[in-house]
Amino acid sequence: MLLKDKTILLAISGSIAFYKAYELISMLKKEGLKVKVLLSDGVLNFASHLSFEALCDGVLSKENETWVGAKNVGQMCENDKNHIAFSKDCDAIIFAPASVNSINKLANGIADNLFIQTLIASNAPLIIAPAANTRMLNHFSTQNSLTLLKKNGATVIEPISKVLACGELGVGGLAELESIIFALKRVLLKDEFFVGKKVVITGGGTREKIDEVRYIGNFSSGKMAKALADAFYALGATVSLLSSVDFENLPYESKHFESVAELEALMSEHKNDDFLLMSAAVSDFLPTFHKGKLKKSDFKQGLSLSLKPAKDLLKNLEFKGKKIGFKLEFEAKNALENAKNSLKEKGLNMICLNVLSPTNKAFASDMNALTLITKDFTEDLGLKSKLDLAFEIAKRCKEL
Repeated sequence: MLLKDKTILLAISGSIAFYKAYELISMLKKEGLKVKVLLSDGVLNFASHLSFEALCDGVLSKENETWVGAKNVGQMCENDKNHIAFSKDCDAIIFAPASVNSINKLANGIADNLFIQTLIASNAPLIIAPAANTRMLNHFSTQNSLTLLKKNGATVIEPISKVLACGELGVGGLAELESIIFALKRVLLKDEFFVGKKVVITGGGTREKIDEVRYIGNFSSGKMAKALADAFYALGATVSLLSSVDFENLPYESKHFESVAELEALMSEHKNDDFLLMSAAVSDFLPTFHKGKLKKSDFKQGLSLSLKPAKDLLKNLEFKGKKIGFKLEFEAKNALENAKNSLKEKGLNMICLNVLSPTNKAFASDMNALTLITKDFTEDLGLKSKLDLAFEIAKRCKEL
């Protein structure tokens, strides 16, 4: 877990979307994070601080604020149930849901309550996810406040369009929780090397039509590409994912392809990027396409397909930056040699070798075993989660 041992302060204000904070806490805990919760006076109209205590690592609200514990008069107390001490050990603050009232107070330094006082007392990176009525959100005061907060380093996650609690359809719903997690990872894991770098990643398998209803394809799930895109985005890169598999709530650009030709066209748009990671399983052969539907009754003795070699996209793409390929092998005996040959023949900077085995069934799995190969080194990463492998690959990309 890359975020293990990090501490997050989740600040929850008096929005009707407060109930989503319970799920957000669960998601943060699954990432290995320590979670402390700060409750505004407004959210206490909906819930007690006791309802959060079983879920997190600490709660602060006006219901349990105390300065008791000072050894001597004038000394700071040893407990953390006050606005100065509560956020001292926090690595980042997530302000979600953020109400209009609290946004405006925070931006203008109006610290007239425990909630704002605690936020102002911290210098930790701030992520804000507003949730409010559309007109209140679009009011010049709120927009000015959000602009000011961004100018001073806050990350603002834009609200989504939905039917709001007031019954109106408009922009103002709390962003998807996955988007908040993505933003947090980008804040905590950002690597200055990747900031401003453009990374294009391909994933999933191609489908080549036999007729209008049948195709030749493969078992690629696109999970490795998704993990790579997540990792490079978290590290600060500008990511473009080209995938035959569609994923929801992505914070980076994603474009869909089906065939080799469609993927080639998309890749050509990124030939000036800094890194290409070609994890897509591209068909080696193309069938002759038949219009309509081939009828079984016309081929009682069986159907023979005529296949021609497909273009090697990775080898033939004129790419400005570093090219990283992926190679799948079934036989371990010659796998390393074959991978080294591909590295040279395709003009790659690095190749990631995956040898399928009874212990490494990579298709549709969240785990994989890779060996990284360049002209200078060979490194066996072992069996790990695809996300962990993605960060290892990114680390090696810095050295290319």
